[in-house]
Amino acid sequence: MLVSKKLVWVVCLVFVVSISLIGCSGNNNGGETNQPANGNAAEETQKPEEKVTITYSQWGTAEELQRIQELLDQFMTANPNITVKLEGKDWGSYWDGLTANAAGGTLPDVMKTSYAFIEKYAELGIFKELDGLLSSNGFNLADIDNSMLGLHQYGGKQVSMPIDANVIMFYYNKDLFDNPATNPKGAAYPEKMPTWDQISEIATKMTLDANNKNPGEDGFDAGSIKQWGLSLVPGSTMDWFLEPMLWSNGAKLIHDDSTLALDTPEAQEVLQYFIDMTKNTNINTTPAQMEGLGGQANLGITTGKVAMNAGGSWNTTHYKEAGINYGITHLPKFDTTQTVVQPAGVAMSASTKHEEAAYKLLAWLAGPEGQTALANQGFAIPANKSASDAYVQTAGEDFGIFLEAQKYGIVSPFTVKKTDLVWTYGEQVMKGPLAGEGDLAAAIADLASKIQ
Repeated sequence: MLVSKKLVWVVCLVFVVSISLIGCSGNNNGGETNQPANGNAAEETQKPEEKVTITYSQWGTAEELQRIQELLDQFMTANPNITVKLEGKDWGSYWDGLTANAAGGTLPDVMKTSYAFIEKYAELGIFKELDGLLSSNGFNLADIDNSMLGLHQYGGKQVSMPIDANVIMFYYNKDLFDNPATNPKGAAYPEKMPTWDQISEIATKMTLDANNKNPGEDGFDAGSIKQWGLSLVPGSTMDWFLEPMLWSNGAKLIHDDSTLALDTPEAQEVLQYFIDMTKNTNINTTPAQMEGLGGQANLGITTGKVAMNAGGSWNTTHYKEAGINYGITHLPKFDTTQTVVQPAGVAMSASTKHEEAAYKLLAWLAGPEGQTALANQGFAIPANKSASDAYVQTAGEDFGIFLEAQKYGIVSPFTVKKTDLVWTYGEQVMKGPLAGEGDLAAAIADLASKIQ
């Protein structure tokens, strides 16, 4: 009997302890447990992200390719499961290679694009439409001006994202203005947002013949000009100079149906204005005079013989190398301030097998992190406004005007006909007539027939 009682007490004790342990487990409010609710620990364990290798292709010099490699290295540090292999080529072989890749089905996962070739390559079907990915991943498109986004769209769809933004500006040689010998009439610097009437007045004062007389003065000798107020060749710079000037006056270079638009009254007014300043008032260099000074109108101020010229943001490097003390303004306006922004971009292959990784790279390059890293390199103007402060801090306060100018960019995408117009036929047909040398009406008719 004694043994049986002991046995009963042991059984009871085990029961009580078991109930106690169950109770403690049940009252674990928010505490971690070793077993998941569904009892399957293997299913609850998060799988590590798969490692993947993608390709990125772009054109560039050795120095430019080194800079993009630095950016890719930063991306890979932030995304250790993604390896990016850079395929770098020169400008010509890059586009030939892209065409061959498209035909052979060997496109890179992510590729650099030019605003000028979006339509051409989009028609080959090589770009992935990005709108859905951008939206579902919360990419902030408001940080990029429409002047750039619009140039990287095809059929109303975003097929590429802008990453850098060259912009066309207006420059002047401060030393010529500051020296009484080269500015005897005391012309003031151009304003930050000048009109063409103001620029013409300044250019008249800054144009000097051998006797320091200005155009319009008695005795002025147009055959002995030693200093010009302007160097502009509208017929040779139709896409980046003439076109925004047409928009400034409510005109266009080309209609929406890709036909020439230079016969409207608004367009004719602009064309005649530039002819007059070259042929009649002599404040602008002729093409022949420009060749005598070095040949490039956008580098006119580096000659020491020209007070002002239009040019790209990239020209600042040439001005610095030439030791020019220069100032920058927005392009002069007829009615509204307009310019051309020339943004390169990045696109995804429509056939990529690594969409998630490819999108991460594209969004990084076009987004705040990649754009700030680009700005910190100090060589390119970021397209994303989130990197504006970093760019100004690196490049200097004076260069902030390049960022400001982006909002004045025209949205005039390149079509195949527009490419032929400005790069094949435009200069040979319009260079002379827009300098007052030849029949303008005949030239316009000839140009219109060439792009039909």
